[in-house]
Amino acid sequence: MVPEKARADSKALGYGYLCSRPNVLLHCLRHTTVVRDELLRLFEVLGDALWIPYQVGLEFQRNRLDVEFGALDAYDALLKDQEANLEKARERLRQVRAHPTIDVQRELSALDMFLSDFKGRIEDARAAHPSSEIEGVVERLTKLLENRVGEKWRADQLAAVKKEGEDRYAKKIPPGYKDNKKDAGEFDKFGDLIIWKEMIAKAKADKRPVIFISDDAKEDWWWIHRGRKMGPRPELIEEFRAQAEQEFHIYEFSQFLRFAAQRFPEIKANVEKVEESLLADEEARRRQVDAAAASELDARMRSLEDERDQIIGILSGAPGTGSLVSGDRAGLRARLEELNREIKAVTQPRASDSAVGDGVDASERG
Repeated sequence: MVPEKARADSKALGYGYLCSRPNVLLHCLRHTTVVRDELLRLFEVLGDALWIPYQVGLEFQRNRLDVEFGALDAYDALLKDQEANLEKARERLRQVRAHPTIDVQRELSALDMFLSDFKGRIEDARAAHPSSEIEGVVERLTKLLENRVGEKWRADQLAAVKKEGEDRYAKKIPPGYKDNKKDAGEFDKFGDLIIWKEMIAKAKADKRPVIFISDDAKEDWWWIHRGRKMGPRPELIEEFRAQAEQEFHIYEFSQFLRFAAQRFPEIKANVEKVEESLLADEEARRRQVDAAAASELDARMRSLEDERDQIIGILSGAPGTGSLVSGDRAGLRARLEELNREIKAVTQPRASDSAVGDGVDASERG
């Protein structure tokens, strides 16, 4: 038996609009030839159901060169990282003193052989980079989306959404408030809100529902329960119905692929391969985000600890720190207590995030 939600979404796909975030379009540039072809095939079979807000097209054009050049930069970056890692391993081996079982010279030669083989594979990959093919993909996407892109917003509309967005974000009214701290152009942090407004206007004007495809995992789009994305935020469904008098659905791209394959048999054969590639890309993105967050925390921790050590040196009368009056000493002690609290606050989220992350992963695997 088909669940009620699946029947409702199937009906929406039959006569509604399929909209996506820019990252969904950028997947057509990131993956292997098989995956790119299947994604384009999907967009082609969707036909008149495919439509994107102008803001999505704008962000796609802004970001596509970053994706293309990022893929080219990966060759040199990977070589540089491997050389650095293996040099550390070499130096550690050189420090091993007489050892009953480790043959240092043999292991050094093995590292050199590994690096040589790795360089060869990376250079082969660089030589096979499909630059012209990717240009062709952009052309195909442009043609597919011809007459299927929303209208550019006027300056007065952008000013109005900025004013509304400031108020919505302050009250944490979805979508987009998670971008409130985004350090970018004047309207960039309101990109999600602009996309939202465009979808409502399109659904209202054409009297058609919307299925929104998003790889964004933020809570200002998704109703998240115990680490699982259950669907769109209830506030979004309510606002969409109130303003457009239509239904609003949201899917992760991999979820939508499985759903669409039931309706369009021509894309069914390679859905599993495409989904695997998308999930691997998402895992890599999570690792990048986690690494960036860890690096930021480490930098913050070093800064706090350096200031703490400096204050301790001054209070202990370390040479070169000068003399202190009682008022200065009291102020420094107060700052030292504040720093200790900040350091504790920085270190505690690391442990709690790790525990929460393990729980989410376990629930998702289940």
